[in-house]
Amino acid sequence: MIPKQRILKTGYALGHRLPMREFTNHNPPSASGINNKDKDQRNQVGGLDEKDFRLLVEKAAPWSELQGYRMEDASKGYLKVRLPFTKNWIGNVSIPAMHGGVVASLIDHVGGFCAWTVLNKPSDRVSTADLSISYLAPAPASDLIGEGRVYHESNKLVRVDIVVYCAEDENQVSIAAGRGCFYRRNGGGGGEKKGASAEARAAKAAKEAKEQELFFQYLRSKGQGC
Repeated sequence: MIPKQRILKTGYALGHRLPMREFTNHNPPSASGINNKDKDQRNQVGGLDEKDFRLLVEKAAPWSELQGYRMEDASKGYLKVRLPFTKNWIGNVSIPAMHGGVVASLIDHVGGFCAWTVLNKPSDRVSTADLSISYLAPAPASDLIGEGRVYHESNKLVRVDIVVYCAEDENQVSIAAGRGCFYRRNGGGGGEKKGASAEARAAKAAKEAKEQELFFQYLRSKGQGC
């Protein structure tokens, strides 16, 4: 049985092991009282149009489509994703409870794309460098919500805190918490050999931009009718 004091509300996790904080500049802004300029900025996430970013979260990988992830909210430094329940996620039929691997995958997915929200260009990328997870309670047989908030970012790394709770729980009591560290790679012409000419850098940037556009054309075709 899990001690009552270890089942914590969204935004906190396991005391000294996974200290989590609510940063006001990374909280999702309220829709009221936002001017048009702010709304335009809010429609850009991770250097992408919000619709394209949603496609990236939900459909960029076959695994994401298999899991059925649904982005519910996103802004710079913040991401909220729903994992719809299916009986295939059950790991313990006697409770029943979801398999821990399903919860871990949600944490990694939310953490990675939350880190992506602070990138500046569509050609930038992130990858998981380190991930720690604490299971606080069995995951019930219902939809889960994963929320990520950027805790710290540098030129090379982004650290994200993630909590998971039952979508039906009004108190948003955490059933799992994670902390991830993600590499960030700047695209758009980076990585050339030392001494590369301006023409070579421009050609590489143009090639990446073309590949990026083709990729999102593919994602948009998958997203039609969804």
